[in-house]
Amino acid sequence: MKLPHSWLCELSGVNWSVEEMEKRLTGSGTAGVAERIDPAHFAHVVVGRIVKLDRHPNADKLLVADVESGRGTHTVICGAPNCAVGQKVALAVPGAVLKGEFEIKEITMRGVRSAGMICAEDELGLSDDHSGIMVFDDEALLGTPVFEYLGLDDAVFSFEITPNRPDCLSAIGVAREISVLAGKEFRRPSVTLREGGAKASAYVKVAIDDADACPRYAARIIDNITIAPSPWWLRKRLRDCGVRPINNIVDITNYVMLETGHPLHAFDYHRFGSKEVVVRRGRPGEKFATLDGKEHTLDETVLLITNGKEGVAAAGVMGGLNSEVEDATRTILLEAAYFDPLAIRRSARKLGFSSESSYRFERGVDPNGVIAAADRAASLMAQLAGGEVLAGVVDTYAKKISPKTILLRLDQVERVLGADIPTSFVEKTLRGLGMDVAAGENLSVTVPTFRPDVTREIDLVEEVARIYGLDKIPNVTTNSGPLFTPIHRRETVKEDLRRIMTGLGFDETLGSGMAHQGRMEKIDGVTAPIPVSNPLSDEFTVMRTRLLYSLLLSTGNNVRHRNVDMKIFEIGRVYHRGDAWPDEPVMLGILITGKAEGAYWRRPPQSADLFDLKGALEGLAEGLGIDAPVLKPAKIPGYSSGTAFEVYIGGRRIGSMGPVDRTAARLFDVKQDCFAAEIMVGELIALGGESREFRLPPRYPASARDIAVVVDQNVPAAKIFEAITGAGGELVESVALFDLFTGEPVPAGKKSLAYSITYRSREKTLADDEVDQVHQRIVDRLQAAFGARLRE
Repeated sequence: MKLPHSWLCELSGVNWSVEEMEKRLTGSGTAGVAERIDPAHFAHVVVGRIVKLDRHPNADKLLVADVESGRGTHTVICGAPNCAVGQKVALAVPGAVLKGEFEIKEITMRGVRSAGMICAEDELGLSDDHSGIMVFDDEALLGTPVFEYLGLDDAVFSFEITPNRPDCLSAIGVAREISVLAGKEFRRPSVTLREGGAKASAYVKVAIDDADACPRYAARIIDNITIAPSPWWLRKRLRDCGVRPINNIVDITNYVMLETGHPLHAFDYHRFGSKEVVVRRGRPGEKFATLDGKEHTLDETVLLITNGKEGVAAAGVMGGLNSEVEDATRTILLEAAYFDPLAIRRSARKLGFSSESSYRFERGVDPNGVIAAADRAASLMAQLAGGEVLAGVVDTYAKKISPKTILLRLDQVERVLGADIPTSFVEKTLRGLGMDVAAGENLSVTVPTFRPDVTREIDLVEEVARIYGLDKIPNVTTNSGPLFTPIHRRETVKEDLRRIMTGLGFDETLGSGMAHQGRMEKIDGVTAPIPVSNPLSDEFTVMRTRLLYSLLLSTGNNVRHRNVDMKIFEIGRVYHRGDAWPDEPVMLGILITGKAEGAYWRRPPQSADLFDLKGALEGLAEGLGIDAPVLKPAKIPGYSSGTAFEVYIGGRRIGSMGPVDRTAARLFDVKQDCFAAEIMVGELIALGGESREFRLPPRYPASARDIAVVVDQNVPAAKIFEAITGAGGELVESVALFDLFTGEPVPAGKKSLAYSITYRSREKTLADDEVDQVHQRIVDRLQAAFGARLRE
């Protein structure tokens, strides 16, 4: 929805700058972004007056006009059919650059010199209208820049109104918000309506067959109107709001809809077909032609406005061809109604389109604002179309909708918001929003029907909070109170996993959750994955049982685009058959392929291997504050036989890893080595994890020692690591394996492992003899535990 800044200032009585208004509205939840028209195409375009008009001597369809600009008289050739002496027009003098980068120059056209151009609206980029030149009011001053005269320097806000705030789908609704935010009293524009002697009830009667779909329908009669173009101020305001002007009657109904939020419809009374309006459901097979010329076959889902015999409008959506306002129209039957949002939503869906009216009706307009909207439109028709408003309004209110009253406990406001908001502010805010407030120990608040979203006490608290300013509510340092709901770890662990994995250099991918049945069965060995009821294609016939499928699919797509070096991960669900319901655990999938690191000039790039994947799992565990993973050999479908592992942490099996089976990879056109892991997120949550605290960088220097030991081939390097850290205690800051060697002179069945150990105390500088003692204690532990001997 678009609304101009000047209109909001006019209605609210608040002269905020565009920037201030944008900031304050966005802060209150009514997000709006301001845009301005580029003035470039209006430079050197001024208000001129045609003082002389002659036929072109050498062209029957052209005119030669003398146009006074306030700084001289310009001879201009023009072909518009609506030129007349005395008109105030938009004159583009030489030097102007119009829409489409069309530059105005002095030219000779069939022997006559032309020094300018009289512009139509499309040539200035104001609309697509090229039916004739723009004609201004007589009050326009000669020489005034057209950009200034037309008020085109006005900023226009584009609002994104949430579906629960139908009151803000209008200029009055947004202006009310601005007034409350500014602490001013909002006053709805007054309507002056003069009615004629004849009674509207003598012209029309209203019957409602379905009061649930149409609780209220009102009609007014405006006689002796004259169809004509709307004045510029009205056309400009409609254009600012993104609505195309048509004629004064249709423009008024659109304007009132934008102003009040209440859609209206104008029928040609004499083409309506009867003196009776009947609101009913469509009949199966009934035909109806809408204003856009399309014929529709109806059923009971469409709510129809009829003349008692046939349909004349799809209620709340679009009018019909048989009662459309035409140039010859002299009497208007003005409709103002309230339709049930669900009924209009179903009608619009059946007819296959949405309109500005249906958009508002679907969200809920004010059932008690029907008469005010009709009166506003009728008064404008009398003013701008010369009409006579007949006495009275035919109002059928079949199912009355009354305002709701809600009790607001003042202590509840403070309890929920955690802020001491004065009672006077609460009362003023709610009254400013259009609510009636009865003060006392607590507040009795009557909510107007234009706020269907406010139904509970907590809704009133929210209204106070957003007007008070969420930025003013103090931060809390503890989580407590009856309304506190802690965030479950399953909601935060995904963000932690993303942070850790991206920090390790991985890119996140996102699979669809569906898979090709044949490939899925070959990867997992599952013979009956859960089928998709209505698959989009053969590629999406079953639900995936392994994240490995999606990881290989992403890898294949990247390899085909020559992106062969990848470190990717995905967090998503897999789907297994269960006893009663499917089991849908959340998994973390990791895959490495190609070069482990990018090209580096000092050394050749190294291909990724299983140890890079193992390092990623260790980095993941460290980031989560849990123990390092332990790998146990296993046979796992989808991984190479003999080199796959189950992953354990703290005695719990959390997943699997290994080199991807080459046959499985080739199903996705991947021929290079891939290494993958699949981790159960639920098991990671169950492991908990230590919270990390900031520690100051060490003040004292470190001492580094290397140690190389010869042990049996079957001794894991991780066990040596654990023994070193256990024997060294707090003085061992870090341990890193930097060499693995087998072969002569290391005996057969043995291997040499070399570690770099960093010693450091956080309390003092270590002496050499202190480091020697700890280092010897480590050597003794390794000899006792593994029969290790130092390698010379």
